[in-house]
Formats: sequence, structure tokens, C-alpha cells
Amino acid sequence: MERTRNRIAATPIRVLGVDPGTVVLGWGVIESAAGRLRRIASGTLRCQGARADRLATICDAMLGLCQQHQPTAFSLEQTFVGDNVQSAFRLGEARGAVMVAASRAGLAVAEYSPAQIKVAVVGSGRASKAQMQGMVARLLAVAEALAEDEADALGAAICHLHAGQFSALVAASARGGAAAGPLARARGRRGGWRSFAPPSGRR
Repeated sequence: MERTRNRIAATPIRVLGVDPGTVVLGWGVIESAAGRLRRIASGTLRCQGARADRLATICDAMLGLCQQHQPTAFSLEQTFVGDNVQSAFRLGEARGAVMVAASRAGLAVAEYSPAQIKVAVVGSGRASKAQMQGMVARLLAVAEALAEDEADALGAAICHLHAGQFSALVAASARGGAAAGPLARARGRRGGWRSFAPPSGRR
């Protein structure tokens, strides 16, 4: 099990996290290797013009980031539906433009709720914007101030990397248990580690 964990940690994984928006979109590329997270690049995209033009800008920009940084997956924050339905529609359109770019780049898209991302980064699904900015900067050893949308995008990437490592360990544990036989599996259930799944929810 320890060898499996080390092998998983040593495999570099690069994720493009996106905090969608039709006016301001946050993005961040993070790589995980040897158990450490490293920010490759991040920033915000400010879109202007008619709505269709802004969506085209988002799609083109995401394709450009894929070509430049070669991520292995997209991590996208799910739309939060609040009192402003029109805002939710606009966010949905931005997410659609990002998904089109991911499809054209041949990359899978993982989606996480705002609460899941906050739990993965801060440990609380009710974390504030300032807490997210501070913890993301701390986890990635970023000295300069991060914009809110930029920090949220980096948080989405961190969330996906944590979820991927957890899933890989679960799969490896299941394979090992199947090969070891019923007695070993029974021992593993009694002495194994417990899993924790971040709750989904609203901001």
C-alpha cells in the first residue's frame, strides 16, 4: 500500500481550474508531483463586447491555455443558483464555453460545488472569499495577492487533485484487497482508514 501511495504521488498531474464568468473569468494551472502542489500559471480573463463575442473569447482563451500549459484535465466550479436567475444563466453560458474548449482539447471536465472546493482548500464549506485567497496562497506558496476569481480557480484545481489522489488510493486498495483474499479483506475493514467525502452545497 505504501509503494502504491508513493507511486501515485510521484506521477505528475496538471490541472486547469476555472471559475467561470462572462465578464471576469478566473483560471489557474496547478501541477501535483511527488506529493507537492505547484502553481504553473494563473490569472483572470476580462471579456468585453456582445455576449456571443465574450463566449467566443472564453473558448479561444481556454484552448490557448491548453496549448500553452498542456493540462491533463479541467476542474470547473458548478453554477450556484441563487436569487438572481439571470446571473445563473450567464454563468451557465460561460461554463458551456469552457466545456466546448475542453472537448476540442480532448480533456475531461470534472465539476465541483463551491462548498466542495472550500472544504478541500480551507476545511469549511462556508469559508469566505478572503479565507480562500489566503489559504490558496499558502498552499501554493504564492507571495503576491491573488484576485478572488483567480483564487477560486486555483481552489477548483486543488480540489480536483485531492479528489483524484483519494480515488486512486481507494482503487489501489480495492485491487489489493481482491488479490489478498477474504481474510485479508476482513482485516483491512477492521483496521483500514476511513474516507471523507466533501459535502455538496451552496455558498
